[in-house]
Amino acid sequence: MPEQGREPARTMREEVTSFKRASILREAARQFYTKGYDGTRIDEIASELGVTKPFIYYHFRNKTELLDEICVRATAISGEVLEAVAGRQHETAVELREAIRLLALQVIENRADIAICFREEKYISPGARQHLEANRRRYDAALSGVLKRADREGLISVGDAQVATQVLTGAITWGFVWYREGGRLQPEDVAEQVLELAMAMLNARDLPA
Repeated sequence: MPEQGREPARTMREEVTSFKRASILREAARQFYTKGYDGTRIDEIASELGVTKPFIYYHFRNKTELLDEICVRATAISGEVLEAVAGRQHETAVELREAIRLLALQVIENRADIAICFREEKYISPGARQHLEANRRRYDAALSGVLKRADREGLISVGDAQVATQVLTGAITWGFVWYREGGRLQPEDVAEQVLELAMAMLNARDLPA
């Protein structure tokens, strides 16, 4: 029996299925990003992967389900990042800086999926839309929570933590538009600059790096 509190190890079959699904999603995301949702066909995804259309349909019911998974995952990552930082039980000052830095990095790393979600959200299913909204509420609650704590402790000064959450989110998320791989700055350099600008915007007093 698996130890209590731990998920059982996945079987080889499950690992293979997961790998195949991930490969399909990567290729679908590449084509959605370059050609748009409307401009992409299942047979083109299959052709690039060297498989048949039935292979795709075995793992995903249709093109919409591919888009759903890409968008749901893209909107879930930010909340997961914030919750992971909170779980480390740092002091609020450290948590705030780490949260902003990691959010900037994950936007850069997942910029293609975020772009797809922004551009093609009108095509997602009603069920996926509910997941997206839940992911955004989860993220908003996590970020506004740390901002409220930082404000109460006198680490920053914001009039309304929820407004600050939306402004900060917009400033960080828009990196998916302007960041270019192979440019003058590495992702870590960009994240550090975003962090310092965010601290200035939040009227932060000197916080430990």
